[in-house]
Amino acid sequence: MPPSPLDDRIVVALPRPLRPQDLGLRRDTSSLEEAIEVKIQDTKLSYMPSSSGSTRSLTCGCSSASCCTVTTYEKDVRVSASSPNLNSGVGYGVHVPVGHGSAPSLTSSLIRGGMRVIHPNELAKKLTQCPLGHPIGPVPVIIDCRPFTEFNKSHIRGAVHINCSDKISRRRLQQGKITVLDLISCRHSKDSFKGIFSKELVVYDESTVDPGRLTPSQALHVVLESLRREGKDPVVLKGGLSGFRQNHDDLCEHSLHLEEGPDGSTAMGLSGALPHSLPSTPDIENAELTAILPFLYLGNERDAQDLEQMQRLDIGFILNVTTHLPLYHYELGLFNYKRFPATDSNKQNLRQYFEEAFEFIEEARQAGRGLLIHCQAGVSRSATIVIAYLMKHTWMTMTDAYKFVKSRRPIISPNLNFMGQLLEFEEDLNNGVTPRILTPKLTGVETVV
Repeated sequence: MPPSPLDDRIVVALPRPLRPQDLGLRRDTSSLEEAIEVKIQDTKLSYMPSSSGSTRSLTCGCSSASCCTVTTYEKDVRVSASSPNLNSGVGYGVHVPVGHGSAPSLTSSLIRGGMRVIHPNELAKKLTQCPLGHPIGPVPVIIDCRPFTEFNKSHIRGAVHINCSDKISRRRLQQGKITVLDLISCRHSKDSFKGIFSKELVVYDESTVDPGRLTPSQALHVVLESLRREGKDPVVLKGGLSGFRQNHDDLCEHSLHLEEGPDGSTAMGLSGALPHSLPSTPDIENAELTAILPFLYLGNERDAQDLEQMQRLDIGFILNVTTHLPLYHYELGLFNYKRFPATDSNKQNLRQYFEEAFEFIEEARQAGRGLLIHCQAGVSRSATIVIAYLMKHTWMTMTDAYKFVKSRRPIISPNLNFMGQLLEFEEDLNNGVTPRILTPKLTGVETVV
């Protein structure tokens, strides 16, 4: 006998091929009055009210009914779901609560310190796709609160990065001067993201297990509090990215990765959005002083010692980006000197000197004198400062500025730590956290930007 139409009938989406081992539904009877018990043999089910007594197509984005089918079941009846290719397997008894006017939620989250938590396995199920590559159910908005360098190394597939790793952004977020939406790290217009926060929000950092133990200064805590002030109800991924990657690394995206060197040590490898940093045929020893802009020169220790060359080029300002090289010819009083005591290491914070370097460079430009920026070899530290200056004073992206400098000095190779800092700097420029200075325009880059 065909089922009679009922308003509180449920619809079950049955994707193929079936994977019963992935079924991990939990009972949730909070604030609900009725429950339907359905015996099923499938995974990632989607439930919705139905007023029709027939099987109909599931609107999941699939182009064909052979991918997913929908079968309706009456309330208070235990039934077995099936589809044309259903393989025999273990049946799973599942209590499906029936709400009033809305679809039941299959999110398995728990309350901990007033904050909902989702387990890695539950989030992985939400990211599962059908055989044609379409999401089986509603996909939440996933927010990554870690520093951008860490996000670029690895993040959950489809995650959105929130650039709140610096104290200024966190303080402005805490004070309500900006919103989480303002800190999205993306080159696209922020308007394209305004609708995403109407979805379920999953937020994570590197390894937080209990959000109740977060301190007010931690980025994850600041983002969560900001979202709650905006009326959102975020869910925290238990264990963060570290916990998620233990069993679901296939659902993560990687840009920077670790590679084993010939000596058995590990070093950062580069792929994805970043340009290749190592020149194919570096000739560092024979590199000559390089004019990046008509007044801006990039060089090495030998160039800083060549008094005749600097006088010929009318260089009156010298920026020394080392901890150990002397300020050559300082006693002559011919140069305005500045030193940034930086090492070429993966722990050096070079970005802390950017703004001071920009002011020094602008001082030289306004004085109509040449400026030399140098480190030991003119390859990493000094090149990073020059790239950052171009990003600050033009519309160049980090990649464009890198290519611009490299086209003039092929040996440049900022270390991966500095490249990450340049990426973070680019995000701040794009988000308006750090303003660009575009007037007057730089001479020598008009054909590039």
